[in-house]
Amino acid sequence: MWPGSNPPMGPPPAGPPPMGPGQPGPQWAPQRRVTPGAGWYALPIVLLLVAAIGFFTLFAFLWDDSQVADGPSAAGDPVAGVSLSLTEGYGYFVYVRTGRSSPYACRIEAGERSGSVRLTRQNSWSASDRRDYRYTATFTAPLTGSGRLTCRGTEGPILVTPDDTVHGYLGFALLAALGLGGLAALALVVIVVRRSGAKRRAATASVPYH
Repeated sequence: MWPGSNPPMGPPPAGPPPMGPGQPGPQWAPQRRVTPGAGWYALPIVLLLVAAIGFFTLFAFLWDDSQVADGPSAAGDPVAGVSLSLTEGYGYFVYVRTGRSSPYACRIEAGERSGSVRLTRQNSWSASDRRDYRYTATFTAPLTGSGRLTCRGTEGPILVTPDDTVHGYLGFALLAALGLGGLAALALVVIVVRRSGAKRRAATASVPYH
């Protein structure tokens, strides 16, 4: 060792190894959006409201018709006349004995009033099957109250009933309302299942990984 020279240095003290390229730390997956959104719950509610409001609105509108349709039937001789309880403006079905001819003319007598009624086939599709009778015509009542119907062109007793087509309309409306209710229930199940699955997937995706 020369005078004035520095003593040789020993090995450097041990320390943490040098940092290499940046090592990744914990990473977070972006949060997934839950679909369908909660707003979709309005769909089954709207369907139920449409079904209920539609049915009860139609029921209220046809209430008077249903009351007339539930009125009594009457049978009797077409020549002597059939006593009826009538409501002006509403239809009535005329039935004749099976195998008998159809009447070609009918009239209503009520006290001092009398007049012919026009025979049509209106709402014939809803005429009910009657034992030993067949549907033949429809007429509209010209007055409200008691009257006597006489017909020409047929033999044997005839049967007169209120036109109950309104019951068919209400039946169709009820089926439509039940269909919408079933669709609403199905939509609710689908929305709940899909949202539950989406929430599980979102929770799994939000767990950090290395």
